[in-house]
Amino acid sequence: MSSDIIHLTGGIDVGNGYVKGMILNTETLVRDRIDLPSAIVATPRQSPKVPLEDAEASQTMNDAEEDFYNRLDASLSSPLVSDSDRRIFGRSALSVRGSVFSEFEVHDGHASKADQQLSKILVLGVFAAKALRDYVRTHDALPDHELRVKVRAGLALPISEFVARRYGYAGEFLGSKGSAVHLVTIKNFNTPVSVRLEFEDVQVVAEGASAQFAISEKGEPLANALLTDLRSREADILPGVTGADLVAAQNTVGIDVGEGTVNFPVFTNGRFNAEAASTLDMGYGTILENALDRQDEADLRFTSRKQLADFLQSTPSVLQRNRHQRAERLVEPDVKHLVEQIRRAFSETLSQSGESTEVVYVYGGGSGPIKDQLYPELIKAAGDVPVLYLDARYSRHLNREGLFLAARAAEEAQHDAQVAVETAAEGSRRASRKSAKASA
Repeated sequence: MSSDIIHLTGGIDVGNGYVKGMILNTETLVRDRIDLPSAIVATPRQSPKVPLEDAEASQTMNDAEEDFYNRLDASLSSPLVSDSDRRIFGRSALSVRGSVFSEFEVHDGHASKADQQLSKILVLGVFAAKALRDYVRTHDALPDHELRVKVRAGLALPISEFVARRYGYAGEFLGSKGSAVHLVTIKNFNTPVSVRLEFEDVQVVAEGASAQFAISEKGEPLANALLTDLRSREADILPGVTGADLVAAQNTVGIDVGEGTVNFPVFTNGRFNAEAASTLDMGYGTILENALDRQDEADLRFTSRKQLADFLQSTPSVLQRNRHQRAERLVEPDVKHLVEQIRRAFSETLSQSGESTEVVYVYGGGSGPIKDQLYPELIKAAGDVPVLYLDARYSRHLNREGLFLAARAAEEAQHDAQVAVETAAEGSRRASRKSAKASA
């Protein structure tokens, strides 16, 4: 059995709608960007009806990055998962028959994301998939032994949950004194592959705040790119303002529109202000859930919110165009209500953050479909505070960028501390040898 250990560092933004992730193999420096629906199905069958041939592993793993993550087929043995049922992940889960479909609850009074088992399954699954993908890309074949993986992760919780649950959530992955072991058996191929995950460090960050970290930490290049993109659509926005001005802003408010929540991270004097920040427990997914209840009126047959969301985000073919238009009309009645709730919550947040607020950023996967209705309301509520409404096509990834930065920063801090300890120990040994020579 090989004793080689794979080391992965990743930021995983497990949203109510989609999982956006970035994982780096710290030995090979291969980085994967992950994007899959936050959905799985559990099935009683312990293996696929038609598994892939082992010889196809190399070709499968070298396809476009998202493909294998959206095809992952695995069972899990972990203290975080109540059973070892086989599960199918991501986009593949949207079209499986005869199985138990799971997505995040977004109804009023829904359980905390930290308490929903789905969040842990998705995190464990994508890290295991990355490990196998990297092994196959390096060795051109499936392993003949269990893969051992050490993981450093940046994860997020809605602001309200972050305040109360951040340490407990991290501790669930780490276990007592870092002792938790999570075994993921990947079953896509004829030969199942076991991947043993052990978490060395877990950084938990508030949703939305991690996106602000990404904007700040990436500095002027990202800020200039944001301004260029905004001005390509609104030429007269923030005249005279540069990327350096945005980076220098220390007092900001974010509006992170997700599928199950809208988070309002506040930064005061460059620090996350948990007292002023807040979470609205509804999002774009609430609209989708309500629409599903009325879909018979539009002669539509979606079986889940996730199916509807994925269909709306896709570019329809000529044959799908009519259905796509009916789906768009189906969700319109509830948009007005969500926009009003966001406007009210934003106004309250702005009053809490005070007159020092310099800029407001709007981002997140749920911000795109409601922009036409939401943006004018936010501008009115903000007064003379500029509101930068980022394109959801890239702003939905800002949280994962910030989470990856948090995981890397913790890794570098530990490395620096270890170097300092080793340097001090070496200095002590030299002093001891010098003293011993002097005594002799």
